[in-house]
Amino acid sequence: MSYLNELVPMPAASSINGGISPCPTNLLVKRHGMPRAKLTDQCAAVTSIYWGGRMVTKNVGPFRVTGFDLAVELLTSSLAVVRQKQPTLYKALGTAGMLCCRHVRGVPGLLSNHALGMAIDFTIDGVLDPRGDGKVQRGLIDLYGVMKGFGWFWGAEFRIEDGMHFEIGAEVIRQWINQGRL
Repeated sequence: MSYLNELVPMPAASSINGGISPCPTNLLVKRHGMPRAKLTDQCAAVTSIYWGGRMVTKNVGPFRVTGFDLAVELLTSSLAVVRQKQPTLYKALGTAGMLCCRHVRGVPGLLSNHALGMAIDFTIDGVLDPRGDGKVQRGLIDLYGVMKGFGWFWGAEFRIEDGMHFEIGAEVIRQWINQGRL
């Protein structure tokens, strides 16, 4: 195990996501509809013409992802800065996925931000951060230090800590809407 995936106490909730709100999934669904008619807890294909037409697959540096075009573009920019500021972390990064059309695990009816390709789960040296243990991989703290500057919301602040999870913040979504990009 590398020092990057060593589990450490989660930072105080008051120090996470200052000024960044979770992705407004309901707003996106109101604007453009559901990504598919029926959701389960299993990943499924996007069937919506709008959402399907906005999904791209791209190499974002240390790995390839499929996700919403603007989110993938922002992820590429974010990881370029990680590469510059944290090269060891950059080399260790992987993903457990970005696009996964499903509801939130354990919450039927609540659309996951992964279903819109607006969230990503990171691995470090191929290891997922355990969800809900109140600890996070050391490297995720370093990663958040860069990602927050691009408007990513960190799932470590969720009621049930989800340190591997990053999603596009509401402020970025509203900016894209105001620019006519979403």
